[in-house]
Amino acid sequence: MRHAAHALSEALRRPGDGVSWVRPDNLHYTMRFIGDVGEDGARRIAEAAREAATGRAAFDAELGGLGAFPNPRRARVIWLGMTEGAEPLTALALALEEGLRKRGFEKADKPFSAHLTLGRVRVPDRDWTEPLATAPAPGPGTTRFRVDRLCVVESQLSPKGSIYTVRAEARLE
Repeated sequence: MRHAAHALSEALRRPGDGVSWVRPDNLHYTMRFIGDVGEDGARRIAEAAREAATGRAAFDAELGGLGAFPNPRRARVIWLGMTEGAEPLTALALALEEGLRKRGFEKADKPFSAHLTLGRVRVPDRDWTEPLATAPAPGPGTTRFRVDRLCVVESQLSPKGSIYTVRAEARLE
């Protein structure tokens, strides 16, 4: 799945496109961005993740079509949607949000959207409508994956891009 998503990024990439493309090893679904929280906050987030995962079955998912936030004409984020698995992923995100709220975290500033970020547009002067509509489709069977855990991840910025470290994991059943 990561290979297929990265291949789409490569097909979209152009010299000087003003996009910060996500490296294949950094591709992930962000269930909730929280920011700096310290050790106690990290512990409470891990508790919320375990609670959200409890009693939830692992499920299959499949990548879908390309899109952009807020829209392809004024893209700030280029993403891949889902053709399968969006509903259980959204339910998991809602359960996580509830667990976080019970542990004193503020409500998320925007609702969860099941998407895989491929790139962040730094120079928003290009209309991405045509490139997103005409990108080559991934090969058959390359876009399916299994969702079997919810990870609490620490992100550290570096000159070479973000470094992600898993701090806690909650397995789906």
